[in-house]
Amino acid sequence: MEDKLVWEWLCQRWASGAFKDDVTPNLVAFYKEKHWSRQKEKFINAIVEHNYNLVVEKLNEKDPDEEIEEVATSIFKDILGYKFGYAKGLAHSVIPNRFPSMQKNKAFVCLVTENERNKTCAEMYKSKLDQIMGQMAAMRRNFSEYEK
Repeated sequence: MEDKLVWEWLCQRWASGAFKDDVTPNLVAFYKEKHWSRQKEKFINAIVEHNYNLVVEKLNEKDPDEEIEEVATSIFKDILGYKFGYAKGLAHSVIPNRFPSMQKNKAFVCLVTENERNKTCAEMYKSKLDQIMGQMAAMRRNFSEYEK
């Protein structure tokens, strides 16, 4: 009986607007929330503050058109590192895996277009290199004929 009452109370709490508003928007905000001392009104140590400042600095360098949550997550993982399914600095918090349908996001599309552009540039430079090598071989033949 008591467990049922507790469960109902928890369900009401989690469904309330106040609880949903209390949820942090991204991993960077969550990291700050978990490593901020309310009593001292500062970070719990200098390393945490340095890591947070690095993440915020990288976040400010990003394009404002990109989706903030995905950018924050990728920067968070780059700066703090991660092992499969977990992020450093978040204790045992699990990072959900991305679904294949999410590969259509802006970052993925940008990478694909950049890869295509780099591929065409590489092919162009390869053809130029082949042309230069052919010219060098012709020059060597002409030089060896001149020496005779």
